[in-house]
Amino acid sequence: MADHSRQVGAERTDGARPWPLLVALGLAGSEVGLVVGFLPVAVAGLVVFAASVAGILADADYVDRPVALAARLGVAFAIVGAVLVVHGTGTVPIGLLEPLSGLTSRGVALVGAGVATASAAGLLRLRQR
Repeated sequence: MADHSRQVGAERTDGARPWPLLVALGLAGSEVGLVVGFLPVAVAGLVVFAASVAGILADADYVDRPVALAARLGVAFAIVGAVLVVHGTGTVPIGLLEPLSGLTSRGVALVGAGVATASAAGLLRLRQR
């Protein structure tokens, strides 16, 4: 008879990693927040998405410092969001984005998520020192 018990301290299998579920929940939450018009849900979904991407890449040994990656993702979110906001408000028209609609709300959500992600990563980094 084979022993099917788990060994103490054994590594989890790839199927037991939480990251794919969190990526999906983050993206779905951000879009639901935008569709319903509830900005905090959209921002929270994007923050979960950024943290999950950093976690996936750290688990796969692509990055050594996931907090630094999350901070860079936050900065990228803020920059892209600012571009969407200035185009959506008509301040700087961008020809490539002209046929798209709803860019202002998406841009505001991206800026908020970028600031929240970069700030949280900065606080975590200070706490680790």
